[in-house]
Amino acid sequence: MGEIPTFANRFEKWTWKTVGWAFLCFLLIASVNGLFSYLFDVLLFEIQIGYVYFYFSIIFFTIILYFFYTKFKVNWFGTFTFGLCGLIGIPIELWLEYYANPVLKSPWGAVGWGAIYIAYGLVADLSMMLTKLLKNETKAVVLSAVIFSSIAILLTLIPLSWFYVPEPVASKSFLTYWYFLIPYGIIQGAIGAYAGMKLASN
Repeated sequence: MGEIPTFANRFEKWTWKTVGWAFLCFLLIASVNGLFSYLFDVLLFEIQIGYVYFYFSIIFFTIILYFFYTKFKVNWFGTFTFGLCGLIGIPIELWLEYYANPVLKSPWGAVGWGAIYIAYGLVADLSMMLTKLLKNETKAVVLSAVIFSSIAILLTLIPLSWFYVPEPVASKSFLTYWYFLIPYGIIQGAIGAYAGMKLASN
């Protein structure tokens, strides 16, 4: 058998200190998600820009997530962070988009959104586990971010395609009017991961 790649071998076990840092990672990503949601879904609701903000928020998600991946060298940061966002978000989504502004077809749509966020985290973690086998840390991080960003966008098509009633148009703008931003979102995810890695190495 060959030598274990240096980058892969640097990943460590979780400790209670790691849990604390992971919770900080969650708070940062949840804050970014909440800020973008409020800005676009509430303040800019009338222009019906919908979930298109996801293309612009990916860079902040990857800056934060890959900073923690690189800094603390443990697996499952993504699942912990996005999973917690998803679970906490279920009652919020239920209240905002089923009771207060009924655009979800059923309350299970809120649960579905929670599952999608858990899937975001799993994709980030599994792509990081796969690409960390590369000896070059920069290549591993950037490739992982490209995989994460691409699949996260594809996963987002699921709730926006099936969880909502036919209107409002805002819920579909992600799929139709703004699809040309998909490459932009993927590139921004890679840039964010690279920036997070560099910040962690300083």
